[in-house]
Amino acid sequence: MSPFLRRLIPTTVLLSLLAVASCGDSQGTALRSAFLKELAGDVALPAYRDFDTRTEALAGALAALEATPTEAALTQARSAWREARAAWLRQEAFRIGPAEEQHTSASANQVPSTTGIDSLLTEGTELTETFVAEQGANRKGLLAIEYLLFDAAATEEGTAGMRRRTYLKQLGTLLHKDATVVRTAWEPEQGNYVAQLSNAGNEGSAYATQKEAVDTVVNRLIASVEVAEQKLSKPLGFETGGTVRPELEEARRSDNSLKDLENAVVGMERVWLGANGNGGLSKVVAASNKQVDETVRGDLAAVRSALEAIPPPLRTALTNDRESVETARAALATLRATLASEVVSNLGVTLKFNDNDGD
Repeated sequence: MSPFLRRLIPTTVLLSLLAVASCGDSQGTALRSAFLKELAGDVALPAYRDFDTRTEALAGALAALEATPTEAALTQARSAWREARAAWLRQEAFRIGPAEEQHTSASANQVPSTTGIDSLLTEGTELTETFVAEQGANRKGLLAIEYLLFDAAATEEGTAGMRRRTYLKQLGTLLHKDATVVRTAWEPEQGNYVAQLSNAGNEGSAYATQKEAVDTVVNRLIASVEVAEQKLSKPLGFETGGTVRPELEEARRSDNSLKDLENAVVGMERVWLGANGNGGLSKVVAASNKQVDETVRGDLAAVRSALEAIPPPLRTALTNDRESVETARAALATLRATLASEVVSNLGVTLKFNDNDGD
């Protein structure tokens, strides 16, 4: 407050104003603290546990497919992949800390080098777990598994079919190991990253201030919306003059792209609304500006509604119902703009550069 205003306002009124401001600061700190604790313990940790469990099931299904390459085993493996994929996308909006620091995110979801994978399969090198682990990120992860699994050759007989299934088994094992590493890093009785995030600003936390933690979370949320937006923009041809590019659809081999986006929105909702729909960043923002909270809620609902309106699969909707896909892309763009402007302003967040690396 300026000295001029101090002279105009009576001392008793000034003290009242300062008390209100102090309470406001105290309330804001408490709300942010509650949000970070909820995000860490009730949102992130269960999500990482779920992904660990789903990848374990996937690894088992891929091992079973190698041992018995039947249509039933293939169906089970594909179902297990979809479940693991869903668990992965649901953590997109709050994937911070260990997954990024240990670079497991990139290896779990890199766009695959199909030529690189094919070359490995045609070589005579034994496909041991160690050998596969040494390969680049674009030869591993969920999308590499999709490339091999959602193909008629997944159950073919002979050496080629066996090598494909062996490679799949090793990919499943490695993916599960990565998931376990990250889950362990978050576990309270082990790496305890839950406490690192919950106690931001306190001694021993990876975050020197509470603001630093909130900044990280909000920036990650915005990045996840941008990633989702690009998953529609690229195949729509927004970056290539408007010509539809179906080969740029991320999960096209499994026709899982729309489910991917819907699961990503689940993660966004958990950050904003909390684990049970009555907390999250919503509670923090609404305390000072209910309109901003209502705007974000409306934007999230619009994104979900627009995605549900796209007739599956995405590869045909890109051409046959382009308008519905563009509507969903626009809804994501609106949500991103609201977060990057109104929410950032409301929370005093420092925006960081985002290159969407590894997504």
